[in-house]
Amino acid sequence: MIFSCAKTLRAASLLAVFSLSAFSAEITGTVINKTVDKPAGGDDVILLKLAQGMQEVARTKTDSQGRFRLSPPPGDQGGSGIGFLIRVNHKNVNYHRPAPPGTTSVEISVYDPAEKIEGMNESVDIMRMEADATNLRVVEMFAISNNSKPPRTLVNAKSFEMVLPEGAQVEQSLAAGPGGMPINTSPIPTSEKNHYAFVYPLRPGETRFQISYTLPYSGTATIRPVILRPTENFAVSAPKSMRVIPTSGSNLVPKGEDAGMAVYVAQNAKPGDPVSFTVSGTGSSPMDNTGAQEAEGGAASGPPKPGGGLGVPTNTPDPLYKYRWWLMGVVAAALVGGAAFTLSRPAASEPAAATAGGRRGSMLDTLKDELFQLETERLEQKISSAEYASAKAALDLLMQRALKRKQL
Repeated sequence: MIFSCAKTLRAASLLAVFSLSAFSAEITGTVINKTVDKPAGGDDVILLKLAQGMQEVARTKTDSQGRFRLSPPPGDQGGSGIGFLIRVNHKNVNYHRPAPPGTTSVEISVYDPAEKIEGMNESVDIMRMEADATNLRVVEMFAISNNSKPPRTLVNAKSFEMVLPEGAQVEQSLAAGPGGMPINTSPIPTSEKNHYAFVYPLRPGETRFQISYTLPYSGTATIRPVILRPTENFAVSAPKSMRVIPTSGSNLVPKGEDAGMAVYVAQNAKPGDPVSFTVSGTGSSPMDNTGAQEAEGGAASGPPKPGGGLGVPTNTPDPLYKYRWWLMGVVAAALVGGAAFTLSRPAASEPAAATAGGRRGSMLDTLKDELFQLETERLEQKISSAEYASAKAALDLLMQRALKRKQL
């Protein structure tokens, strides 16, 4: 009886929260230019609804004190149960702030743009590989940190440049700014062979780029990556069923194994450093297969163990730890791409109901495990407050979307 009353009370509380959010007709806020620490007046502010893509539902400008007021259309104050995204355009650069259901007030930081700045740092360049009998598929992720002082946004025709292997056929590319949702964006070929550049603003904080490409494959291949900038960690990840052998003189060294993936790393790589390797065999990421749920459950069932590949021994943080889920291929809050694919894909493109139901259930379980793992890492102080906030916001959006689609 007590349990039943508690459930009823909890349900009533949730209903009250949702009811209150439905009547939150206005969102007010302030835009601050963090480059000069002053209010940003005259900036465009746009309210976007997160449902089957991003739809503009309201627009205004900041006043001389950087203040604004947005009014969603009648009957859509809750953002269709998913929420809104607030976009501020400051000197032709967009900045975003999530506004979940019930949001009434926000503060948004913007920065002045510059074509060249000091304080840029490449944290990682990670190549995750899979292969079948005819194709080698590579998903490569770069993380760039903008630590400029005063903080500014880097904007030029080659904000981020990279070199792809000879013969690479690009399939998909995305970018995500600090704490933002990933978007589809295509790199542009430059005048140099195999060189590509993203025309994408690098805002203060960490920006991630992800590009997927295939290479012709006959069971073995030699890859010669090119390092263009000082990189703290260049990493290669492949299923254990495949074999990775650093070439003679390569700075790549074995890092260990985690959830069926072998990892090789070259730390503090400099432009021109040799990081070549030969890969052979076939295989796919265990975390991407039908056994993903079991693998994830094992990985997330407790704190990482010392000596277990990318595990983090107490008081000995591994610089690659925050990217471990990406290395293994599982959908994670920090993953560039997962949120974009899930939020933008129309429900009509789903497989048959019986098949889709099982996959959605697996996705929900995976997201629940990720939320649990995220909270664990926060309590153990393994991630910063900024990383936690960014990851939590992305996971909440994914969870809401997965729950909504499960009900369709």
